[in-house]
Amino acid sequence: MKSPLDDTIWGASYGSTAAVQAAFDRFGPEYHRAIWSTGVPTRAAQALWPHLPAEAQGIDLGSGSGVLGLALREQGLKLPLDGVDLSPGMLELAHATGCYRTLRRANLLLPQEAPALAAPYDFVVTMGLIGDYVPYYLGLPYSVSLLKPGGILAFAVESRSTPWHALEKQVAELGLAFLSETELIVPPAELVGQTYYFFVTRLRIPDSKNPG
Repeated sequence: MKSPLDDTIWGASYGSTAAVQAAFDRFGPEYHRAIWSTGVPTRAAQALWPHLPAEAQGIDLGSGSGVLGLALREQGLKLPLDGVDLSPGMLELAHATGCYRTLRRANLLLPQEAPALAAPYDFVVTMGLIGDYVPYYLGLPYSVSLLKPGGILAFAVESRSTPWHALEKQVAELGLAFLSETELIVPPAELVGQTYYFFVTRLRIPDSKNPG
């Protein structure tokens, strides 16, 4: 039986979640500096911020070293995020930012084994997780399960990782409405050059008069 990691762009390169964790534990500080210098976290936060109140409570899935927490705090987010990541080394870096309320280690390829969280949240955000390390058909339903009705899900998908028709179909099935789309380009300097599409969506509130 194949692993869901095989359906991500890094499956063939890393081959196992243990290898992914080891890589980020080893190169976390360098990765943090490199990804922050690209401006991608800031541009993602700028795209998300118009859809959030300043006191929204959110969670960062695949929080890594905490760059999204830093970027959202710069935009004006008042409450610290919760965060989840596979790498203990990256979680230590995220803790050092002061932008996170709780940080937990989890393998989100196995969402059924994820730790208990303070759901539901006003928003869920994830960058560089869905399609890179967790396929959309696991990552999106799990993210939605953490949201309040009417909550915001913002997620990035690497351009090579997920067929658009499949993504669009699942978004509709999950009751999400697209609010915005932003192209985020990671230049091939210190990191591998990649193009992400950062989607901001809203979970529809069920109609009590017509629940079907």
